[in-house]
Amino acid sequence: MDIIKKQIDQAPEKPGVYLFRDEKGKYVYIGKAKNIRNRLKGHLQQLKTDPKERKIFEESSKIEWIITKSDYEAFVLENELIKQYKPKYNVRLKSGSGYPMLVITDEDYPTVLISRKYGEIKGEYFGPFLPARTARAMKNLIHKLFKLRTCDPLPKRSIVCFDYHLGLCSAPCVGKISKKEYSLDVKSARSFLSGNVKKVIYELYDRIQDYTNKMMFEKAAILRDQITAMENLIQKQEVLGLPYEEADIFYFTGKKVLLIVVRGFRIVGKNFLDFKEYGISDSFVGDVLTEYYGKGNYIPDMVILNEKLEDTDNLLRWLSKKKGKDVKIGFEILDEIKNFIGRNYSFADISDLKKAFKEMFGFDMPKRIEGFDISTLQGEHTVGSCVVWEDGSMNKKEYRRYRVKTVKGVDDYSSLREVLYRRFKKYKDMDALPLVLIDGGKGQLKQGLIVKDALGLKNLRIFSIAKKEEILYTDDGRQVKLFENKELLKLFTKIRDEAHRFAISYNRKLREKEGLKEVLDHIKGIGKKRKEILYRTYKTVERISQASEDELVKLGIPRRVAQNIKSYLS
Repeated sequence: MDIIKKQIDQAPEKPGVYLFRDEKGKYVYIGKAKNIRNRLKGHLQQLKTDPKERKIFEESSKIEWIITKSDYEAFVLENELIKQYKPKYNVRLKSGSGYPMLVITDEDYPTVLISRKYGEIKGEYFGPFLPARTARAMKNLIHKLFKLRTCDPLPKRSIVCFDYHLGLCSAPCVGKISKKEYSLDVKSARSFLSGNVKKVIYELYDRIQDYTNKMMFEKAAILRDQITAMENLIQKQEVLGLPYEEADIFYFTGKKVLLIVVRGFRIVGKNFLDFKEYGISDSFVGDVLTEYYGKGNYIPDMVILNEKLEDTDNLLRWLSKKKGKDVKIGFEILDEIKNFIGRNYSFADISDLKKAFKEMFGFDMPKRIEGFDISTLQGEHTVGSCVVWEDGSMNKKEYRRYRVKTVKGVDDYSSLREVLYRRFKKYKDMDALPLVLIDGGKGQLKQGLIVKDALGLKNLRIFSIAKKEEILYTDDGRQVKLFENKELLKLFTKIRDEAHRFAISYNRKLREKEGLKEVLDHIKGIGKKRKEILYRTYKTVERISQASEDELVKLGIPRRVAQNIKSYLS
């Protein structure tokens, strides 16, 4: 520490970047400053109050700096160095790349592709899609509704491919659709993705009338489905008529950052940004923005924040240069957006809960609690669930489900030990251990303690919660009647019930899949491959029974076998 203090006294009073490094030369933290010495002294002053600052100094053996000509050069250099070296204590998104966007390609017969870096594919970009999994779902929907080609690049074929029979592609490769008709599909897809659908809907109605007059009813039906999807999109839009066509709204509340994406004067996406371990500092807001846009995410015309920004001018200059046109930054959240946030999210103060937890159990409430449950039906399809409560709310991205592999028949204890063992092994890589909550009584708690001891996790705390009586059993032998403490009752029952729901839903899904396959085993002509096709397409026996014979044939199932299916299920 003394060496570092001497280095700070020797630091230049000029703009630049400073770098904390450990004994092995790895970068611990990288920062920028108009005056390097003053900024480093600021770090020293925060040692007593900021745990993150203490860790930076404890793990660092020396400080280096790079002097720049201006504070803007320092801003750019800091961003590049953080991207290159990924220091432990700088703000970093958990995702290693940007959020996915959809691209309508710039070609004679465009298709839709997914990209995580703006500009890497030539075409028109839509998004980002939050959460990320919606990008794939939206791409599939675009193919289903608007039949944009699924092949990339456009091939030369003599016969249509399987996707044409599935209704996912209009087969421009073999001339099944004219360029004029395909262009309307592309225009409709663009309108659907941007949310500006009103103009194209009227054009689709005109085209339906034209197809109907020519008795081309199948094509008219396709357009009717497109119109229905667009009208549903309009009806589902909760916040419309915003005063900016495109904007990213960053709503900061403590360590949580909610991103709301506005495109086409409406909200099209919302999600919390996930960061690796970090602390709150004066530069936190700016660090979030440079990290987010530095990963290649699309930069809109307007960026709106509910918190003050330390270095607005340099950030604006950097964003505008990356976008190729001027970007604006605003600091006022509209009432419509505030009301939308209030309806969809709760940022309740959990200080009372933390206080009640410590008074009851004698240690600080952990940031993370993981809940476990086992679900089985007469020993069949036994599964386990792991749900995660984090910083005041359930974090569904962190949920995990387990199919029990080593236990036969009904044996809840053995099943629980297998699931806990598989999960607890992951704890060895965690910086901070969660609190474990198991659905059950003393017997279930004992299984957790057995696994804990087997893996040598000395500091892991484990509780279990019994239904009806709502008694919490702790690993130090206590029995807490939760009805006597409403705050703790609400916390633990919420996690327990969610673990139970998640386990049952997985068990049911496996039973439905297995039940469907068992039914299909009795139908002549249905082998392993056709069972998978039918399950992937319809999921349940009821949906297969509702499918027409022609629809089954389009899936590649021979008509004779399709007739067998309809006959058996009738």
